[in-house]
Amino acid sequence: MAGKSNLDADQGNVGSHFTEDGKIGGTAQKVGGPFDKDGTVGKEFTKDGTIGGAAQNSAEGKPLFDKDGAIGRQFKADGVIGQVGEKVGGPFSSDGGVGKHFNADGTIGGAVQDNLGSGKK
Repeated sequence: MAGKSNLDADQGNVGSHFTEDGKIGGTAQKVGGPFDKDGTVGKEFTKDGTIGGAAQNSAEGKPLFDKDGAIGRQFKADGVIGQVGEKVGGPFSSDGGVGKHFNADGTIGGAVQDNLGSGKK
C-alpha cells in the first residue's frame, strides 16, 4: 500500500531513482561489487535495506518501531538484530526463553508494537 510520497520507490520522484533501474541505482549496478543491489552497500538502499526500507516505510506511513517498520523488523529472526539471537541460539533464538519476548506477540515486542508500532500484532 504505497503512498505518493517522494520517497516511495514505486512512485516517488526521489525514491524511484534508487531502484536498480533508476538513475542512481542503475549507475550502482554498472559499478557493481559492493554497490550492486545485492552488495554490502547497495543492498542497504533497496526497499528491504536499512536506508531504503526506512524511506519506504516513511513513504507508506509505517511507524519505525512497527514489527514491519525500519527498526522493528530488525528484531525479527531474519533481521540484523534477530539474526544474532538465532546464531547464538538456545534462549536467545526467536522461540527461546529470552528471544521469544522480542517477537511482536512477546512481552517486550508486544509492548513496543502496541505503543510505538501500528498496534496490530
